Amino acid sequence: MTKRSIILGLILACVMCACCYFNDYVVRPGTMIAHLLPAVAYGGLVLWVMLVNPLLRLLSGGKLALRGREVAAVLILFLISCGIPGWSLGQMFPGTVMFPHYDVRINPSWSAMNVLDYAPEQMLCDVSGDDGEAAIAGYITGMGEGDNHISFFEVPWRVWRRPFLFWAPIVFAFLLGIFGLAAVFHRQWSTHEQLPYPIIQFASALLPDGEGRQASVFKNRLFIVGFMFGLVVLLNNYLCRFFPQELIPFKMHVNFWPFASLFPTIIKGKGGMLFGPQFIFTVIGLAYFLPSEASFSMWIGPWLYCLVGGIFATYGIELRSGKMMALQPEVFIFSGGYFGILLIILYTGRQYYWNTLRRALFLPSREDIPSYAVHGMRMFLIGMIVFVLMLQLAGVHWTLGIIYAVITVMVYTVVSRVLAETGAFEVGTYVYPCVVLWGLFGEAALGPKILVTLFLVSTVLCAAPGWCVMPFANHAMRLAQSTKVSMNKTVGWGVVVIVLAIVVAIPATIYWQYDRGALIQHWPRASSIYPFQNTVEIVNKLKAQGLEQSAVAQSGWSHWKSMSPHWGSVMTFVISTALALIVAFGRLKFTWWPLHPVIFIFFGGHQGMLMSFSFGLGFLLKWLITKYGGGRIYQQCKPLFIGLIAGTLLGQFIPMIVGTVYYIATGKTV
Repeated sequence: MTKRSIILGLILACVMCACCYFNDYVVRPGTMIAHLLPAVAYGGLVLWVMLVNPLLRLLSGGKLALRGREVAAVLILFLISCGIPGWSLGQMFPGTVMFPHYDVRINPSWSAMNVLDYAPEQMLCDVSGDDGEAAIAGYITGMGEGDNHISFFEVPWRVWRRPFLFWAPIVFAFLLGIFGLAAVFHRQWSTHEQLPYPIIQFASALLPDGEGRQASVFKNRLFIVGFMFGLVVLLNNYLCRFFPQELIPFKMHVNFWPFASLFPTIIKGKGGMLFGPQFIFTVIGLAYFLPSEASFSMWIGPWLYCLVGGIFATYGIELRSGKMMALQPEVFIFSGGYFGILLIILYTGRQYYWNTLRRALFLPSREDIPSYAVHGMRMFLIGMIVFVLMLQLAGVHWTLGIIYAVITVMVYTVVSRVLAETGAFEVGTYVYPCVVLWGLFGEAALGPKILVTLFLVSTVLCAAPGWCVMPFANHAMRLAQSTKVSMNKTVGWGVVVIVLAIVVAIPATIYWQYDRGALIQHWPRASSIYPFQNTVEIVNKLKAQGLEQSAVAQSGWSHWKSMSPHWGSVMTFVISTALALIVAFGRLKFTWWPLHPVIFIFFGGHQGMLMSFSFGLGFLLKWLITKYGGGRIYQQCKPLFIGLIAGTLLGQFIPMIVGTVYYIATGKTV
């Protein structure tokens, strides 16, 4: 890493964190961090290596142009920051700690029960002062008037001081631990298991050489064909907003609804979305680089899940529920699948992980462990210890905190593993650690105070696993390895980036919410309701059973003595875990085995159904090319799909630039 690449990477990361909410909810040209393949990162890379870097090289005789390793270093730091300002944290945290004060005023059942009293006061904004009501009103409706924006200092920062003091250490500790764990997993996944990292394969193919010259792939005709196709289609559809009478949009979806009547069981399983599939060019392109069983599983998985869901629905058992963070079968189906994959991950690399742990504890090991992995393991252990201690301060017994931490780490780990192995960049399955504990212990054993505390933490950290920090960190480390960027520097500067990203993203998000109003959000707004809405239902249930007082009084080891598991949920979890292990065993044992464990991550979620058709199309294209062209033609066609991905990402990135410039110039959105 050179000085200029570090400085440029840090600046770009801070700018992105400061502008993410502004882009998503004010300008609205497209979500900045829409998923784990963000156009702002990879589309920006395409723009830099195709236009900016060659121009700098031309004007300065090569002095100002960044070398390939420098471009990689900038992208590494930028990627690590991408897990902070979006739904993963930056846009979830403010609403989680402020919206409850608004909701308790508009929900009579909440106010009658004084439901906010069940939450530790340090987890919510302090609206007790004279400016409390104004702070709530300004947050909800916005304080800016028309095109005039408020000053940064007009935000009532006093009400946020208390939650900052509680949430800062718990979030920093958890993210430090997760980032350290990413460093531990890196060598096992990239070197020992040789995972493909298809997104990094794509990015690496675009990097300049050691002299700053364009990569050879840009001269390939098939790359140009794929690139122009993806770019023209997306830009044409964007320009249709400006010239609706002159241009004709390309349809990006197919209507199969006339055939839906032939599959009533799929419809009962809430699979209607499968009959209106979209063409997602980035998914089609990435599917070309995947193992066939992975892309096939992501194609067929949603169909199988909706079929099973429809069969159960026929008998009155609802697997799929629109109610989030509730005690529903779907949560335990997903969490069981995640747990099965976690067991596979740990079993596959058990020797390496054990030796890394020994080295981290200053004990001898039989294997030579790189220093960055040792430091990563220590970061993980320290971060998780602090995380559990902070939960203890919030009233959660340390034994429950450890279980909760394990489940939360499981979610981040499995999402990261799946992205490294398949490149499937949208994750729509939700695993709430609080709900898993709820099903394991029962509401009477945990009590409403513990549950609402864990609900709030889960909302901030686990409500959007498809945007979390760890997958970005894993990809950044893999890019560092492939471009020979120092891993020790990557880990060290990665910690700096995470700290800077949080310090910039959270205040910037709160500022824009007070300027424009926070009700314009969708998923963060909906997620803020679930913790206390579920608490109201739990308390009413406990009252009906005469268990409210004893449940509220539960503490320490009494949680274990009073365990009353929801056995249906527990059995669902066990069965799902067993199925995931069976699929993994079949993949390892039989060459003809068609399924991949990744099916348990995508089969039931919104994003899985959204991507299913495109994964199937990519699978079929790869199968046809391989079958009738052989391995040589398969290799020759790779630039075509790299170009398709690059053109699509650039076509998604350009509207962000145009939309921002247009808004600054006119004060209007497109």
